Amino acid sequence: MTPDASPAHDFPRVPAYAWSWLQRSRPVVAEVSRRLTGGPPTPGFVVDLQERFAQDPFTRDVVVAVIAEVAFKGRIPRRRPAGASWDRGLTWWAAAIAGTSPAQFEARAGAAEQSRLFPVEAGAPRPAPGRGRGPTAERAALIAALRELVRTSDGRSVPVAAIQRLIEQLGE
Repeated sequence: MTPDASPAHDFPRVPAYAWSWLQRSRPVVAEVSRRLTGGPPTPGFVVDLQERFAQDPFTRDVVVAVIAEVAFKGRIPRRRPAGASWDRGLTWWAAAIAGTSPAQFEARAGAAEQSRLFPVEAGAPRPAPGRGRGPTAERAALIAALRELVRTSDGRSVPVAAIQRLIEQLGE
């Protein structure tokens, strides 16, 4: 195998911000160290790892495997989960493991589609766009009428006559 065809040359050069993410990811660094050295990481472990990563296919394979297992729970991500906010370094590793560029990886993320708790019936009225969550005019009138009804109470009960007036008003 020629040097250009070696697996080390197939993996992109790791940028500094991706190494910074790895340095901060203690569970990943601890597992990489355990697999490569049999013990916990020593001071300067990640700096040494950077030097060995590009030259040693075994080291590179261990680092990539541990990132996939620990950071991504054993699944190679194809895109960032909708709504998830990832560190730039983590995004770079995910893109590299998925075999794409960070820009292409981010383009796959797309908008989050939230499923509905209850199905929407065909022809059901939908809220007007841009109206926010404020009450409709009918609902505001009902709220005002109910507040007035509560004011007529003695604290525990509401007079029947007040309820009858409210029903008549709502029937109009």
